[in-house]
Amino acid sequence: MELIGVYRQPVSRAKFIIIIITLLVTLYIPGIAEAVSLPPPTGPYHVGVRKYTIEYYNDHDPVAPNNVSTAFLATIFYPTPQKPEGAPKPYLNPETAAYFEQNWHYSNGTLSSITSTVQEDAPFLELKGAADGPLLLPTILFGPGGGGPPVEGNTILLSELASHGYAIIGIDHPFEQPFIRYPNGTGVTGIDLDNVDIDLVDIYNMRLGDNSVFLKDHLPDFVRKLKLPLNITKLGAFGYSLGGAAALGSLQSHDQIVSGLNLDGTLIGSLALNSSAADERKPAFLIGSQGHGSSGTGDNTWVTFPKWQTDWHRKININGTTHHDFFDDTFWKTLEVGADPHAGPIDGLEQVRILNAYVKAFFDFTLLDKNSALLDGPSPEFPEVVFSSVADL
Repeated sequence: MELIGVYRQPVSRAKFIIIIITLLVTLYIPGIAEAVSLPPPTGPYHVGVRKYTIEYYNDHDPVAPNNVSTAFLATIFYPTPQKPEGAPKPYLNPETAAYFEQNWHYSNGTLSSITSTVQEDAPFLELKGAADGPLLLPTILFGPGGGGPPVEGNTILLSELASHGYAIIGIDHPFEQPFIRYPNGTGVTGIDLDNVDIDLVDIYNMRLGDNSVFLKDHLPDFVRKLKLPLNITKLGAFGYSLGGAAALGSLQSHDQIVSGLNLDGTLIGSLALNSSAADERKPAFLIGSQGHGSSGTGDNTWVTFPKWQTDWHRKININGTTHHDFFDDTFWKTLEVGADPHAGPIDGLEQVRILNAYVKAFFDFTLLDKNSALLDGPSPEFPEVVFSSVADL
């Protein structure tokens, strides 16, 4: 044992036993967690990540001090040919990990010890084959949940898509998230949305504004100056919770967004109306927790929205899930069973597999014109997934 070799001087048997006992006790002190890696992506490519500051002066920001903010954060997950080197690194900012450990009852160190093989600032994958230059990566806009976790707390699903050749741009708004860190190292701590008097509609409109500013004013120059191989004329959009609602809101108002997916988010604005104003006229997909969107469950927007869609649409629910099972928390809960009472009973790794499969199938269909039987109806491979009946749609 290499550890014993540290002690070069002879030690008594009793002293040796004390050393071993001390070591074992130290290893099992609550809060000292062994490093655990995120579930690895299943695609053929490695995954890179880059972060960019998007400068935008907003003097009507409902969550910023004095209602003024000057930037937001764009994080891109993308395929890279570069193999990971060295030991995996923690995937969450330590401040983000500490916040959710404290507020969601995980032991100290449980989340901060999680690592991933996503590589910061790795080169983009270049797809060859087009006569007029490299092929562009299919690109998706992503929005995280309102009040957290930020984009980095959705790494499992975003990495999965990137490993299959997608580029995903996640947008974090400062002060609304518990914590974000800009590329220059500046950290921004947010407000507690549960304890402030701010209308959710105002935050939703802020999200739509950020998406619009990014798509119209920044993305074209952003891609040109940085020479990024992103398709910016035909994008998908999706998000979790408030981010899912905003994804479908942006789908309705931006021509270059051609499809949208909502992970368990209550719809807001025109999409919540029981009228033709809710019609996206583009492919839309609702993936919800158990019972979400059933009559009498408290969210009537998921009952009315499908009825007004004139283009392709689906609504599915996943048995055994709650709202917290639609981002990385569904994996976090496997590390400390019972710590987060808000997570559902579904096995977290199975939920990861379900989300990876159905989200990818939707964007394969709408962005790459690849049909998938998963979108046609129930699958024996995923018995937890329940499709709404044709009559409901």
